[in-house]
Amino acid sequence: MICRSRSVRDALSQPGIRALLLLVALVSLYALYGSRYFYRDPLSIFFSEEHGFDRFYSATRQAEADEFIDAALANPDSAQQQLGKSGTHPQICAVFITVGRDMEGRQYIDSAVGSFLANMSRAEREATHLKIFFADVPDPNTQHKSYAKLAEGGIADEVFSYPSTLSSQNKDRKIKELMEFAKDRQNKHALERKTVYDYAYALDRCVQTTDAPYIALLEGDILLADGWAARTLMNLRTIEKMMQDPRRRNPERGQVEPGVSNTWLYLRLFNQERSFGWSGGTGFRSNNIHIISVAVSIPLLLVLLLARRQLPRHLSRHLDRWTLLVVCGVAVPLFIWLFYASGKASLIGSPAGVREEFFGCCNQALVYNRAHAGALAEYMTKASERASPGRSDMLPKQFAWDRGLARVSAYPMLAQHSGRVSAIDTSNDEAKRVWSMAFENLKPYKLAGDHVRDVRALFGDEAVEEMRKQWSLG
Repeated sequence: MICRSRSVRDALSQPGIRALLLLVALVSLYALYGSRYFYRDPLSIFFSEEHGFDRFYSATRQAEADEFIDAALANPDSAQQQLGKSGTHPQICAVFITVGRDMEGRQYIDSAVGSFLANMSRAEREATHLKIFFADVPDPNTQHKSYAKLAEGGIADEVFSYPSTLSSQNKDRKIKELMEFAKDRQNKHALERKTVYDYAYALDRCVQTTDAPYIALLEGDILLADGWAARTLMNLRTIEKMMQDPRRRNPERGQVEPGVSNTWLYLRLFNQERSFGWSGGTGFRSNNIHIISVAVSIPLLLVLLLARRQLPRHLSRHLDRWTLLVVCGVAVPLFIWLFYASGKASLIGSPAGVREEFFGCCNQALVYNRAHAGALAEYMTKASERASPGRSDMLPKQFAWDRGLARVSAYPMLAQHSGRVSAIDTSNDEAKRVWSMAFENLKPYKLAGDHVRDVRALFGDEAVEEMRKQWSLG
C-alpha cells in the first residue's frame, strides 16, 4: 500500500503527468459547459436531439398569437375597431401562402396570422396590407379547415384562392393542371412545379393589387415575433440607405460579393443555424484543423523551448519534453478542434444588424423589393412550366445571381418555422430541423421595449400612445 501511494506521488510529481491531468480537467469542464449551453446548435458536437428543438420564445409567442386570433374571430367587429385595416398606400404587402394539412387541432395558418397581428399598433396595421392565399385546388373551402373562418373573419385585407382569382378563360385548365401536380405525392418535381407556381402567383397578386414598395411572402407555418412589422420597416430603411452608398455600383451578372450592387432583391426574416456553420464538418481534418494545429504548435514549441533556456532551473524543469508534448502535441490540436466542433453559431452567433448575406435556407419569410418582384414572378412562372423547375427557395437566389442583386439579412431573426407536419411530403424529422435557435433566445420584455421605440421612430409619439391604449383595452 505504501509503495502504491509512493508511486502515485512520484507520478504526480512529473510535470508531464500534471499537465495531462490539467488538460483532462479543462476538457471535462468545457464538455460540461458545452452540454449546457451549446446543445441547441445543430452543427455542434454538443447538439441534443432530445432538447435541441425545445421551444422557449416561440411557445410564448404562439400563446399570444392563438389568444389574439381566437378573440378576433369570435368578435370581428371588436378586432376591426381596435386595429382597422390597411391604408390606401401600404408600405408592405404581405401574403401568407397556405394549404390544408392533415393534422389534429389548429392549423398552422391560424397561429401564423395571429402572430402577424398580435400586439400590432394601428399605425403598423395601416402600413401593412395582409393577404391570405389558400393555394388548395380545386376547392379550398373543403380542403382547408381554416378557409371558412379566416375568409369570413374579416381580419385580412384579402383572402383569395385560385378559383376566386384566375381569369375565366383559363381557370378550369389551370386548376386541372395544378391538381395533377399536387395529386402525385411521390413525384417531387410535380410538387415543385405546384409550389413554384404558388409562390409566383402570390408575388404577382401583390404587384397587381397594391402599390406597396415591399412585398413579404410568408409561409403559413411560421410565427412572427412581437414588433416584427415596425422592426422590418426600420430594417428596410437601413437597406435603402445602404444601397445609396456612392461606393456601390450598377449590378452585373454573377456579381455576388457584398458591397457591389446598388439594388437588392430580398430581406430575409428567417434563417437557420445549419446555414452558417464553418465550411467543414466536425472531423479533425475539416476546416484544415490539422494544418492550423501545426501552424500554431511549432511557433509555440519554439517559444517554450526558448523560455526553458532562459528560466531558472526550478522553473524550467516544469517544461520537460513530456509537458511540451502534452501542450503542443495534444492540447493545441484538441482545443482548436473543440473550437470548430463546438459550433459557429454557439461561439460567435449573429450580431444584431442589417447586412448582405448570400447564404441562407428556405423561404419561410422573405421581404422582396417591388422593383424586381414582377420580373421574379414571371421568372418563377416560366420555371414552373419545366419538368424539373427547381425549388421555390433556390430560384430567387438564382434570379439574384443572374442580375447581380444583393440579398440582405437582418438580425435578430423575426420569424420561426413552427411546422412539423409538412405540406409537401417532407419528413417530419426534416421539417423540424428547419429551425432557428436564435429566435428562441428572444426575450418578450426586450421585444416589447424595442417595439415601442420603433413605432415612435416610424410614426411618432401619438402612435405610441394609441398603441398603449390598445394594449390596456386588450
